[in-house]
Amino acid sequence: MFGHPHPTPAARLRTLLDDAREASRCEVMPACHDALSARLIERAGFRVAFMSGFAVSASGLALPDAGLISYGEQLSVGQNICAAIDTRRLLVIGDGDTGFGGSGNVRRTIEGYAKAGFAGVSIEDQVYPKRCAYSGGVAVVPREEAVARVRCAIAARDEMRRRSGLDLVLVARTDCRRAEEDLDEVLWRCRAFAALGADVVYAEGLAPDELRRLCVSLGPTVHTMLAQVERPGVTLISQTEAAALGCRLSLFGLTVLSAAVSAMTRALEAMASGGHPSTGVLCDFGELKALVGFDALDAWEEEHQACPAVGQDGAAE
Repeated sequence: MFGHPHPTPAARLRTLLDDAREASRCEVMPACHDALSARLIERAGFRVAFMSGFAVSASGLALPDAGLISYGEQLSVGQNICAAIDTRRLLVIGDGDTGFGGSGNVRRTIEGYAKAGFAGVSIEDQVYPKRCAYSGGVAVVPREEAVARVRCAIAARDEMRRRSGLDLVLVARTDCRRAEEDLDEVLWRCRAFAALGADVVYAEGLAPDELRRLCVSLGPTVHTMLAQVERPGVTLISQTEAAALGCRLSLFGLTVLSAAVSAMTRALEAMASGGHPSTGVLCDFGELKALVGFDALDAWEEEHQACPAVGQDGAAE
């Protein structure tokens, strides 16, 4: 007997969400954009992170999040992220955009993200190619198409689970408020997504009172999340406030990337002016080496450097 297999990342994320609901807690979810930022989030003790499409497109391509990045490019970053962390400690939800096309693309996205090691994936109701929710020109598909897309994602996830045991938490997102639809349409779509079986429901662009109405409308058994970006004139909702509203996940999608860009800019400005960055800007060199694994590699090579050489016939020499 081999015993029971370890729970999947998706199963652990569902447990985390259920525990948060029982404790009336909201989990803060920083966004990562590469393997190193994910490792830093893990090291800081967070339990869940989000791979942001905005941040991946910005850091990997220096391009806006406007449907320019491909499924393959985003998946490659996700594979590196999940390989760089212990997915038993840090659970990562991947930004799946609109699924990158039609129903076949949605199915491929679901399976690819699960194989990469993600715990969850978000699928949204924007038209394809999508645009960042904070840019102009955001448009959503009609409600029937939005429902069909989420139904397709859930069907693909369930089929994959039966066939291979792979699993994903499905985050169903609507951007219809950003597309200037009224709150009633937001509530209708979110209730429809929840009725289809989405694990988490997420509406972009809601004010706190609207977010409270959404949580009340969905009821206490449906997990909800909010997303925030540090922008002029915006007051951030604290973890405690988000929990009181009824949210179980609070995403800060650009905080880590913004902090990195700010630090790099200050370092480069100092160098360009003939000086050098202050010690407060730079990471300690020993800490940097340890972060990327030099200490672990050195220990491994020291332990195994005395291994006997193997000849062409396979025998130890």
